[in-house]
Amino acid sequence: MRSFVVAVLLVTGTVIAGMVAGEAGLRLIGFSYPAFHAPDDLAGIRLRPGVQGWYRDEGAAFVRINSDGWRDEERTKAKPAGTVRIAVMGDSFTEAIQVPQEATFTARLEDQLNACQAYGEREVEVLNFGVSSYGTAQQLLTLRHRASEYSPDVVLLAFLPSNDVRNNSSRLEGWKARPFFELSGGKLALDASFRDHPEFERKTQALGNQPFVLDLRLHQLLRRVREGTYSGWNDAPAAMALIDGAAALGEVGLAEQVFAPPRDAKWKDAWSITDRLLLKMHREAQGLGARFMVAVLSSGAAVYPEPGVRRRYAEALGVPDFHYPERRIAALGKASGFEVIELGEPMQRVADTTGAFLHGFSNTRLGFGHWNAHGHRVAAELLAAQFCAMDPEPGG
Repeated sequence: MRSFVVAVLLVTGTVIAGMVAGEAGLRLIGFSYPAFHAPDDLAGIRLRPGVQGWYRDEGAAFVRINSDGWRDEERTKAKPAGTVRIAVMGDSFTEAIQVPQEATFTARLEDQLNACQAYGEREVEVLNFGVSSYGTAQQLLTLRHRASEYSPDVVLLAFLPSNDVRNNSSRLEGWKARPFFELSGGKLALDASFRDHPEFERKTQALGNQPFVLDLRLHQLLRRVREGTYSGWNDAPAAMALIDGAAALGEVGLAEQVFAPPRDAKWKDAWSITDRLLLKMHREAQGLGARFMVAVLSSGAAVYPEPGVRRRYAEALGVPDFHYPERRIAALGKASGFEVIELGEPMQRVADTTGAFLHGFSNTRLGFGHWNAHGHRVAAELLAAQFCAMDPEPGG
């Protein structure tokens, strides 16, 4: 018995020593693959407060999530005196973990609005409420239940056409573990049944560990091996096939159908829900005493810096160009009284003039995926030009 106990202790000690050595070795070489996101009963997913580490799947940045769970510097919920707050609602383009925080369009916009004194002597804070994979439904819920606590003066919705419309449709969206709004009797009705979805329950259990377990490098290594290679940046297969000179384009992806007026019942329904969500967010921003604005972001294919590639892609999709979404939203804004900033065409002009890629990274594929640092800078400059030139008061 004594020999057995000694053997067990020896094996246990060896395993523990090996794990300690492995953990130390991974930390020494700088391995970092933290779980930045966790399941959330309100929006399906949200950022984990206080988590930090490297993100290298697309671009590279050391990411810090603040104590309230936003990819932003620390902010007090009570608005400081003499301050104007702009709450930016968005998805992964706004979250922007692909680039350093100071390079994000929200951080750059804050600097530029203070430099131009867009609101006179008042200090401007641009608060980043972006979370990866959010559609307009989740952004509305975030505004209603979380961003409203920060007393915003402006609500700026960063709308991404290439997937936001699809995200808003329970019939088109593949990831079901999220809240949806449905049209019932011409009105929006919240469907929060995702909380009972097996995918949501599985992720809740998988990420229900204590934070110290999630932050172990060995745990991160196992999760990395299990999840495999990141490929989320490849969201325009037809365009990439054209660029590569492939003869067969294959089936056009669902998200790409957003560049044309809706052609079937599912897409008509998705756009109807999206329109209603925008109007609902406008009303709720007004209820907070805030100005509501929409910035329609660019898609990679639409600002690819080779007009011939864009032309062939548009022909493959059967559309004249890629700007149907922003024109539709601009028309809705004009009819409903909220401002729309269209970024697609001016960013396209910048790409054509400079030949620069505004999307994509050297470790993925230039021209596709999220904005790189240059894309964020151009977007911030275009937004700042609008803000610095407009009347700071909503009714002005």
